[in-house]
Amino acid sequence: MSSTARGTVRNDNDYYVTPHWLIAEFLEQFIPDHNINTDIRVYDPAAGGCNKFEASYPTVLKAFGFGQNDNLLTSDIRADSKAEFIEVDFLDIKDRADEDLIITNPPFNYSVEFTEKALNNVVDNGYVVMLQRLNWLGTQKRKTFWDNAPLKHIYIHHKRPSFNPDKPNKTDSIEYAHFVFQKSYLGPTTLSII
Repeated sequence: MSSTARGTVRNDNDYYVTPHWLIAEFLEQFIPDHNINTDIRVYDPAAGGCNKFEASYPTVLKAFGFGQNDNLLTSDIRADSKAEFIEVDFLDIKDRADEDLIITNPPFNYSVEFTEKALNNVVDNGYVVMLQRLNWLGTQKRKTFWDNAPLKHIYIHHKRPSFNPDKPNKTDSIEYAHFVFQKSYLGPTTLSII
């Protein structure tokens, strides 16, 4: 998901390589802010990765200590992904509500659907984290979603990322944030700038 090349897609299925530093920057604040234990069940349903690049979230999550007890599940719709399960459409899987955390950079065109599906697949009080453009908060199309979303925390990244590792200095044209949802959460939304 990138806004630098609007109207074009660098890879099939809206695949962009999420910078590892961006994920690490988020996790460094998210883990202590929400008292996250690294021994929880985590799922990345759009893990990415390819023959050239590692899957971003799983790589960084492992560096932070997640997945030590085989509690890190990965899937992707793409056949060339480095996910554990490939050619899996997250939106078609059966709801099971057994993950503690679902975290990913979803295809932008299905970001709301991914979030709603993820909320169905985490345990009560489980977390869903989606990397999105900051302007995801806008548009009338998503108004109903935002009116009902259990949005707990927004972590805005002060530095614009590049989603092309071959051109790390060509940053995106818009700010990004990690949106943190918590199933059944009804309180106010906290805003943090990383």
